[in-house]
Amino acid sequence: MSCTWYRGVVVGVDGSEEGMRALDWAARTADRHGARLTVLSAYSVPASPVIPEVGFTVADAREDAQYAIDRAMARLGDARPGDRVVQTRIAQGSAPHVLAQEARSCDLVVVGRRGLGPLDRMLLGSVSSALAAGAHGPVAVVPAGASTGDPRRVVVGASRDDDLGLVLELAFAEAERRGCRLEIVHVLEPLGVEAGLDRSGFTAAWREAAATDIGDEVTRWAEKHPRVTSTVTLRTGDAATVLLQGLAPDDLVVVGGRRHSQMLGRLLRSVPDKVLRGAPCPVVVVHEHHD
Repeated sequence: MSCTWYRGVVVGVDGSEEGMRALDWAARTADRHGARLTVLSAYSVPASPVIPEVGFTVADAREDAQYAIDRAMARLGDARPGDRVVQTRIAQGSAPHVLAQEARSCDLVVVGRRGLGPLDRMLLGSVSSALAAGAHGPVAVVPAGASTGDPRRVVVGASRDDDLGLVLELAFAEAERRGCRLEIVHVLEPLGVEAGLDRSGFTAAWREAAATDIGDEVTRWAEKHPRVTSTVTLRTGDAATVLLQGLAPDDLVVVGGRRHSQMLGRLLRSVPDKVLRGAPCPVVVVHEHHD
């Protein structure tokens, strides 16, 4: 992924304040990368033309989507990324599905993050979580309190379970474009280590292997981005907890999208899912593009 994006940025809006925050962040990101911006609102069609209980029609759903688009364009005003024409779209279908398909053909999809009830947190997820788990390209999730300005740093959760090259490619490009430092963190999940059961020297062997594998990949991308100052840290603990420590609203986190089913991800509370739900700053989940 180069510092200039040619496929563009797509932001999903629904008329909420969280969607407006995502719009602000997406517009600045598109501007930094010289990319076009598309504002998209999706609406779901009821199973029947009218749901008697609430009197909600397909026309109502589309009207709500149009309201979200109108509010987004009013929010942008004259502040268009790179003075480019901002495209708008209304799409029929569930937001996670529509935006996941959009991710196939754009550089980045951006959505806001809103609060969830206890059951939602455990099982159902949200538009942002479902999208981040199942998209066909990179997805940025922006919480309501996140800064939309330049980040003070980019933090990478490096895992050998992910395509580390893809993750670092995006992270280095973002750090260079935004003019900030890059911190790469790799965490060993505790497997008896903290209980004093590490008699085989597993931790030492892991550190050596991780330092070699991750170090080589970091060096490869650092050579392509010589202006970026980067550091690599190896730590032991719960990966999500370690990554969340010390994060601020003006950081940017980049993690890989580990492959799992959406329901399994909710139940096992995967690292990307935990980070998405707990980070006070924007989080980019990197998936390989599938056109």
